[in-house]
Amino acid sequence: MKKISTNLLASLVFLFLSTTVFAQTGVGKMSGKVIDADTKEPLIGANIILLNTNLGAATDIDGNYFILNITPGTYEVRVSYVGYAPKTIQEVRIVANITYELNVELTTDFALPDIVVVDKKLFEEKATNTVRVIDSEQISRLPVRGVQNLASLQSGVVVQEGSGGQEGNASINVRGGRGSEVLYIVDGVPQNNLYNRQTVAQVSNSAIDQISFQVGGYEAKYGQAQSGIVNVTTKSGQPYYNLFVDVQSSDFLNTDPSGANLYSGSLSGPIIPGIPEHTIFLSGERGWYQDADPPAVPIEFYTLEDGTLLDEPIVYKSIPNNPANVWRFSGKINSRFSDWNVQLSALLNDRVYKNSKNSVARRQYKNSSQFIEEIDESNYSYSARVSQTVSNNTFWNLNLGYRNFETERYNPFLKGDENLSAAAKQILYGDSLWWADKNQLQGVYQGINTTGSGLGVTLLANGLQTRPTDVNGVYRPYGWSYGLFQQREDESFGADFDLTTQLNNHLLEFGAGISKHTVRGYGNFAYQVAATDPTQPDYIRFAQNQPFVFGYDVTGKEKTSSDAPASLDWFADPTIGSDPSMAVFLRPAEPILGYMYLQDRFELEDIVLNLGLRMDYFDIKSRELINPALPYAGGLNPNAFDIEDFKVKDVEIEFSPRIGIGFPVTASTVFHAQYGRFIQIPELNNLYNGPFDYNTYITMEPQSGFNGGLLSEQTTQYEIGFRQMFGNTSALNLTAFYKNTKALVNVQSSKFQRVEGGQTLNAIYPVNSDFGTIKGFAFSFDVTRLSYFSASLQYTFSIAEGTGSSTSSSQTAVFRNNDRLPPKVIAPLDFDQRHTALAIIDFYVPEGELGFFELFNVNAIFSLSSGTPYTPVDQWNILGDNGLIADNTGYINSAYGPSVFRIDFKLEKGFVIGNLYLTPYVWVENLLDADNVVEVWRSTGSPYTTNWLNDPDAQSQIESLGEGYVKDYETLEKDPSNFGFPRLIKLGLKLNFDRINF
Repeated sequence: MKKISTNLLASLVFLFLSTTVFAQTGVGKMSGKVIDADTKEPLIGANIILLNTNLGAATDIDGNYFILNITPGTYEVRVSYVGYAPKTIQEVRIVANITYELNVELTTDFALPDIVVVDKKLFEEKATNTVRVIDSEQISRLPVRGVQNLASLQSGVVVQEGSGGQEGNASINVRGGRGSEVLYIVDGVPQNNLYNRQTVAQVSNSAIDQISFQVGGYEAKYGQAQSGIVNVTTKSGQPYYNLFVDVQSSDFLNTDPSGANLYSGSLSGPIIPGIPEHTIFLSGERGWYQDADPPAVPIEFYTLEDGTLLDEPIVYKSIPNNPANVWRFSGKINSRFSDWNVQLSALLNDRVYKNSKNSVARRQYKNSSQFIEEIDESNYSYSARVSQTVSNNTFWNLNLGYRNFETERYNPFLKGDENLSAAAKQILYGDSLWWADKNQLQGVYQGINTTGSGLGVTLLANGLQTRPTDVNGVYRPYGWSYGLFQQREDESFGADFDLTTQLNNHLLEFGAGISKHTVRGYGNFAYQVAATDPTQPDYIRFAQNQPFVFGYDVTGKEKTSSDAPASLDWFADPTIGSDPSMAVFLRPAEPILGYMYLQDRFELEDIVLNLGLRMDYFDIKSRELINPALPYAGGLNPNAFDIEDFKVKDVEIEFSPRIGIGFPVTASTVFHAQYGRFIQIPELNNLYNGPFDYNTYITMEPQSGFNGGLLSEQTTQYEIGFRQMFGNTSALNLTAFYKNTKALVNVQSSKFQRVEGGQTLNAIYPVNSDFGTIKGFAFSFDVTRLSYFSASLQYTFSIAEGTGSSTSSSQTAVFRNNDRLPPKVIAPLDFDQRHTALAIIDFYVPEGELGFFELFNVNAIFSLSSGTPYTPVDQWNILGDNGLIADNTGYINSAYGPSVFRIDFKLEKGFVIGNLYLTPYVWVENLLDADNVVEVWRSTGSPYTTNWLNDPDAQSQIESLGEGYVKDYETLEKDPSNFGFPRLIKLGLKLNFDRINF
């Protein structure tokens, strides 16, 4: 909360002053023809104005016009001509990088209505790739919250049911790509951190104006995304004031164990009353949850903390000690100055939650849930865009931006506990080496060795130097903690510039940008720190502990490159010198990313041709071994690493051509085709770590390391599509796609010798080794408002195959195989979901119609997806090292889990009281309360049992530990992470004060 308060103040100052920030944005275009309604002759010099903007145009001798540099959103367009009745067209939706065609007929009959509401386009006929758009009106009615969950409603997306918890940070895979291959952009600022290429950025539903979703084939201005682009445009202030409040809760009768509560609100309008050229929009949201990830099946315990067996189980309907807190803020200022436009935007997120659904935490549920690892993620971004319309056919944009992503993982029991000394808390977090007396910790925490006599010796609450046993050999005892502390940061500054001009039928665009990142990482295990000799200096113990650390000192304090003595390079020896106050630190990673692109969009009535070329510049500044087979050979010391053993990674320059074509066969039939090459850098956590991480080279036991020489990952995609309109109410879309991926990162083993001719050892580290193919087709049928109904039906079939599903999917094979090499065979990927189907049905009564039933809305989403694959094995013991022991009984990912069916539902009724719109609603997730299975035990294919208790290898443990072991193990098998969400019912109330006047 302290971080969000500080950054909220900074955001408000930024919005009202200015800053230097960076952005990657997109604007739209509108074109068309104005003619006489009776004669069909062109009207020369007709005026077309986008209301509440400084944008407009006049028709040429043929009645044609175009307007450039339109910020994505929904507009009113005013068309007028001398002697003709003016016409206002409402609900004109502009999409980034797409031309909206608006043809207008004017009449001399002034008695006809001058306001026309256009239907939303069922598809973007000028698009040369697959583009789906959701606007604020649709979002407000959908039973979905969160940018990722909204993106999951599009064809070609695989989402794990219930992933991300109630905060909406779902994990999605687009057209068979890895989760790290989707780029999220909010108001022009990329929101993926470079460390693991994930995003924690979230925007309140009430703050979203439009989400544009592209699955491959995007223009050359977009980079660092191999599978998809999710482009979010937040709302801007209007010439009038508006106040919006939304309150929802699942705990209205104090009966819901998940305890979901959410408050959100927004305020918009002119900064100064009566001056519509300068507007502001502010939005805030606060969410808190008693159980952020509620289980679909109850959690049962048949034994007490001391192992006593019960006749009837203790039942929990929620995960113990599993709360979450979320803060979100966004703001935007728009100012118009004749031919100039200035936009300032800010986005802040802070999320604190438990890492409760993993094998480590699962064993803590019964006795030690308060010690489950907590994660604090924050994301702050600020952007500014300055635009000038030089002439009717030329404009430029300058975009500046700043973004900061931070995450911490720690033991929550100790955070903020003033009863413990600072030193005690630091050592338990693992972010310090200072000693703590055991008396400060007795009765609170186990896992500290106060004698320095070796790893694995722990302190019990009673002070005995022995490790306590698990209760019945299953659940962890009270006080047990994972003991991990991690701290990571990705901070970036950048700028980009683009120039666009319309030359006849060619829309030409040139752009360039650069961003500088500062990446820091710190990771440690408290028990390792405590097990070192306390009589030694801190920096010696630091070296013995071998953490990964760069950009911080040993206490976790941020450092910059200028803090280091000139004599210390990236590979700084922590034993250099004798002054422990140097606090041993390694320089932060400071990669520089740049790009340039050229784009030509050639548009005629019967063809659209998109030609683009992008150049990416990657200066990662990581270090790689000169000779991995003989790693010590390059330096001065033949028995240890020194700086001469490494070299700085070469700069990468990559070119990516993009070609898209669209052509109508008839007025209602359009074909499109697309080819593109897409590049992105790998996750930086595989390139950066401190030199201590090279411990793989000082042991015979192969361990995972990192590789500073990793290259960029690549995807080539082909797409062909067909769109058919049926009247003005429905449309069919059919798209086929094929993707080829290569140089994806995974781990493999490498043989090396410490001295030439010596013993051959093995090290495991990431390399660009994986490749794959993804192919399939997507079908959608959309019906715009037909009477009071609308619908969208979607189906996707895809086959995603390759040699690896993630950066570590070959880890087990590398450990197990005698040659330490992973098998490079084509197999279904972990997210190979062959069939996905979705239906969205909406019934909505506009204001002023059907009497009492005006503003009545029912929206339902029906989703059905086939299961994802897994590799079957002969046995599985949750408490054992299954990956190293179990034998496969089938090929890699040859078996599939069950399908998932879910219905989400929202009903609301609006009431109008003057300019106040009051809307109560009920929102139900998983309406049928289905126990949707998302994971199964690989030994049985069931989510309920591993069948371990019937395995001959388990009988000795059953005999030794008794019935308590059997009962506790059976409850452990019913893992909540094997299932999606249960039914969640939320009641809410929206208040919208519209067009407030002062």
